[in-house]
Amino acid sequence: WIAMVVVFVVGCGEDSPTQPDSGNLGPGQAGRWETASPESQGLDGAVLNQFQERLRQGEFGQVSSLLVLKNGRLVFEHYSRTMGPDNLHPVYSVTKSVASLLVGMAIEDGLLPDVDTPLADLFAPYVPFDNPGAGKEDITFEHVLQMRAGMEWDEWSTNYGDPANPSSNLSGSPDWMDFVLGLPMSEEPGSKFTYNSGLSVLLSGALQLATGAPMADYAATNLMGPLGIRSWGWAVGRPNLLSNAGWGLSLRPRDMAAIGQMVLQEGEWDGVRLVSQAWLERSSEPATFFEDGQAYGYQWWLSPPIGPAESDRALAAWGWGGQFIVIVPTLNTVVVSTAENYSGGGLSPVVLANMVLQAAGLGALPAPAGDRIGPPVLTAKAEAPPTPLDAPVFPFGLMVGGGGR
Repeated sequence: WIAMVVVFVVGCGEDSPTQPDSGNLGPGQAGRWETASPESQGLDGAVLNQFQERLRQGEFGQVSSLLVLKNGRLVFEHYSRTMGPDNLHPVYSVTKSVASLLVGMAIEDGLLPDVDTPLADLFAPYVPFDNPGAGKEDITFEHVLQMRAGMEWDEWSTNYGDPANPSSNLSGSPDWMDFVLGLPMSEEPGSKFTYNSGLSVLLSGALQLATGAPMADYAATNLMGPLGIRSWGWAVGRPNLLSNAGWGLSLRPRDMAAIGQMVLQEGEWDGVRLVSQAWLERSSEPATFFEDGQAYGYQWWLSPPIGPAESDRALAAWGWGGQFIVIVPTLNTVVVSTAENYSGGGLSPVVLANMVLQAAGLGALPAPAGDRIGPPVLTAKAEAPPTPLDAPVFPFGLMVGGGGR
């Protein structure tokens, strides 16, 4: 089966380029963004220059872009390899966080019910589910958002593409929703975190069943359009061009930054509210805690606390290979990266948050143990394997259309 990417292009023209390895910026304009020097926004440009040198030396593997926004201004922009401001890049599981935003918007619009709704009510055409019982009837929409549905799933112990990997089986199935809804149960709903890309697919499926159109259509009108995102791609599954909310988006770095800036602005863009503040607060409330201080909310990763309050955390959309949108509210800062570290290693939300914390003259967060990226152990007990967060999530076939890396 060939995975297809629906590519959306609105308008024409290119973003104003910066030099491929420009680094710190000064007053001016770069596409949609007003630019400014780091110092004018309270950041130490020397710290950012030092970080850029570490990128050039390959300390963080193959990083193709890194952007820093402070106070809504672009103060640092770095491109390498074949990447530039007009290139689309697969963002893999960053898609999950974008899907969470869209679900919140659809709930606010009255298209989806609240998160305490039983899964069976959202997927009535699929009732009765395969493998019933063992608490499956108690799964709610919130359990799906939190990755705590209790379904049997392990996408971290085998390679993607391996027939034993559930993501491979999902991708090859004739109906992705039916595949996930029919999974056996392994835990009581709400009792355990299990990273499950299939659950993210259900977010797209619920909206498609409610509206009769793919999530990408809703995104085009309600998120991408208002944010001025002119070029983007969304891989599709089955049936009926189901938007792959697990790992399917391709975005440009500056547009990734727009999504992060909108979240930083508590859901507003150009004076218009796109996402409710209440939804963003719920999304960033930890539902799962890990021993290294990180946490997980509604399809968003959370850093260890940055300030004295438990809620002072950076918010991260985290995709395989080094795709990040990291939002640091305490510094009014957004950091974006794309990379090709598909064998592990590289950047992490903590590394990126520390970069701007140090540039602001503040203390750093503790680094994760060793060179491992991602949380391996929950605070209660060892519930997740010591493997990288977001191991390879290939589109399981040729991606057709879209821009280059």
